[in-house]
Amino acid sequence: MRKFLLSLVPLVLLAACGDSSAKKPNVILITLDTTRADFVSCYGVHPGVTPNLDALAAEGTRFDMAISTAGVTPVSHASILTGMNNQTHKLRVLSAPSGYTLPEDVPTLATVLARNGYHTAAVHSAFPVSRNFGFQRGFEVFEDMNTEMKHLTNDKGQVKSIWDVRNFQRRSDETTDLVEKSLKGEEPYFLWIHYWDPHDWDKTPPEARLVPREKFFDASGDPIRPGIELYKAELNYQDEQIGRLFKALEAKGLLENTIVVITADHGQGLMEHGWAAHRLLYQEQVHVPLIVKVPGAKQAASVKDLVRTIDVAPTVLDYCGIPAPKPLDGRSLRPLIEGQSDSKRVAFGDQINGYDSNAGMAYRDDRQYDQFLYMVIDWPHKLIYRPMHPERSEIYDLATDADEAKNLYTSDGALAIRLRRELAKASPWVPGPYEKVDGQEQDAAAKAALEKLGYTEGQTVDPSWNWTCPEHMDEKLEGPTSRCSRCKSPPLMIKR
Repeated sequence: MRKFLLSLVPLVLLAACGDSSAKKPNVILITLDTTRADFVSCYGVHPGVTPNLDALAAEGTRFDMAISTAGVTPVSHASILTGMNNQTHKLRVLSAPSGYTLPEDVPTLATVLARNGYHTAAVHSAFPVSRNFGFQRGFEVFEDMNTEMKHLTNDKGQVKSIWDVRNFQRRSDETTDLVEKSLKGEEPYFLWIHYWDPHDWDKTPPEARLVPREKFFDASGDPIRPGIELYKAELNYQDEQIGRLFKALEAKGLLENTIVVITADHGQGLMEHGWAAHRLLYQEQVHVPLIVKVPGAKQAASVKDLVRTIDVAPTVLDYCGIPAPKPLDGRSLRPLIEGQSDSKRVAFGDQINGYDSNAGMAYRDDRQYDQFLYMVIDWPHKLIYRPMHPERSEIYDLATDADEAKNLYTSDGALAIRLRRELAKASPWVPGPYEKVDGQEQDAAAKAALEKLGYTEGQTVDPSWNWTCPEHMDEKLEGPTSRCSRCKSPPLMIKR
């Protein structure tokens, strides 16, 4: 029996669980940080950037409209690993008093597979996917560079330097080296690999910065934003390392009978909406690549239906023949992968992690600085609801306005009511925008590390919320579980 073991720490794994266990497919999940779908070349916008991802997509199924639940790494990864929307898994980043880590009773893909005879290992590249957030649960080996943070902090628990934290990560080549050198152990296996490079452009390999001057101008002489070229260089470098990884896995025979899933936690703003970062809920932040390859399956080449990253975990469990735990917000993509029709999905997301939410910025007029954002996509329509400033909420028809340039929120009242009802029905704020998770406290060093990585700014503000009907917004309701007296709708959160 072939062995699969990451020999990173002294560890003895049990023998695989007999012939029935040996027939289970292996699983490789690769999550790409800060990777937009439209910059992965097989999506047809930027050719030549990601040839290795393109090759994998040609052998599997490419999902053309996969949506993440958040624009921040820990929250969105929690959704990928649990199959749950954010309000269900309850992981929030710096959103006091909500939990800083996944609650112990929330099952993950790793915990479920481990209970069913899988050997589990993870190799990660940065702090936001570390054990600090509970992601180590279910893994026999969890290599995250974060066994402890003492070497980053002084005796007061303060991070010594921003450079200490920003260097607390691996480049893609280092991550691939670690996996390639360490593969030895037992099947069936679940391997999760996380690549970080596009998140921090200052980690671009030196040759990527030597871009010829003419590449910053198009044929007409108009300037091309150099940040885009650096971002593409990061993605290209990441793709090269993924190619190396798969060659190594293939050489060791570790791709036989193996499900491969590649997706991203979120995208990246490149000033399309005046914002050069993630964390918001425009398509450049939440539309991510999703590629699935299943051994021996007759697969559709591409799927145009709206899907969610919360569908990853139930899909893997379905192909492994393992019942999915409940409650689960996602559902298996197997029918779509195998070319069948499936019922329509609705995508939800939010941004309440406290970024730019200090008292001085919480009430700014700049629309991207609203500290609470909620999203619902009922294709082709998308609502970004701003409970602190409802009048500045946004609705887009993604089929005709992929760039989200024409806001329909005030011009189509019936559509606004329908989407607000859809959001209220999901109740992402019950019992409140922050749900207290007992026993969850984040130490000063970990909090400071997130701040240095740009995941928070200032002290989180929790405004005094009111509740209204998504249709009759003049009606004041009693609380997050009340109902409208006129239409019986669940409430919509609002700051009056």
